[in-house]
Amino acid sequence: MKINTVVYMSLCILMSLMLHGCATTNYCTVKTKSITLYNDHTIPANMGISGGVYTEVEGYRYVNIFVEFEQKTSAEEPVALGVMFAHSQNGKWGSRRYFTFDQNFSGMADPQMITVTGKASWHGHPHDKSSYIARLPIMGPFLQVFPFNHHNEARKLSIVLYLTE
Repeated sequence: MKINTVVYMSLCILMSLMLHGCATTNYCTVKTKSITLYNDHTIPANMGISGGVYTEVEGYRYVNIFVEFEQKTSAEEPVALGVMFAHSQNGKWGSRRYFTFDQNFSGMADPQMITVTGKASWHGHPHDKSSYIARLPIMGPFLQVFPFNHHNEARKLSIVLYLTE
C-alpha cells in the first residue's frame, strides 16, 4: 500500500512538472545571452567612442555591463560608460536620461544621466587593469554604450553585455 502511494505521488509530481514546462532543463533555465561589444579595443586619450551599433535587448529584463580597461596606477583617471536605450535599431526615440519616481513622489524632478565610472576599480600590480559591472533594468528594446577614456593616454578596453530574463 505504501509503495503505491509513493509511485502515485511521484507520478503526480512528474505530471505537474511536465504541465508547467519543467520536465527538461531546456524549459527550466533562465534565458541569458553574452555579447562582446569591444575586445581589447584601443580608446584614444581624453575621448569617448561609439560603435554606432544598437544591440537588440528585447525579451530580457536586466543587462550586466562588464567593463575592463588598462590602468597602471590608482591615480590614473578611469574609463566611464554612458548607456542609451532606444526604440529602434537606428537609435530613433532614444535617450541617455531617465526619471525614476519613488512612491508618493511630489515636486519637480531632473532627468538623470545613465553614466557609470570605473573610479576606484583598480586591481593593482601585477594585473594593471580595472574592471566593474553595471547592472541596469532594460528600458528599451535597443541599447548602445559609449565608453569615455578620462586618462591622458590611450588604453585598451573590453566591454561585454550579459543579458538576463
